[in-house]
This record gives sequence, C-alpha cells and structure tokens, in this order.
Amino acid sequence: MAAWGYKYLPVTEELGIRAKLLSDGGPTMWAELMDELREIHLGLKPKRRTGPSVDERLQAAYEKVMAKKAKG
Repeated sequence: MAAWGYKYLPVTEELGIRAKLLSDGGPTMWAELMDELREIHLGLKPKRRTGPSVDERLQAAYEKVMAKKAKG
C-alpha cells in the first residue's frame, strides 16, 4: 500500500523514501525485512547479515533526505 501511495499520491520525499526503497528492493528486500520483524517481534534467532539491516538502510535513507532538506 505504501508503494502505491508513493507512486500515486502527493507525498513528501522524507515521508515516502522508505516506501520507495522497499518498492525498488522488491521481493528480496521484503523477505529480509520480514525476517528482521520476526526476530524483533517473535524473538527468533537473528540471521547472519553481511551488511546493514533493511531497517538500518531505510533509516539511513531517511536521514540522508532530512540532511539534504536541512541544507536547503
């Protein structure tokens, strides 16, 4: 739903960046995010990662947009 909203409704970059990245990331990113959510909410054993988590990537993108906006 968020990807649809980002595509078809007026949304600010800072509020839409996460939806855009998840949409662009496709099924692989969605599966990674679901694994992370299971770890957080169900207490499952974390899977090995070679880089930042999906949550960390989404947060970094948001912070980048906010820093860009702050610079004007």
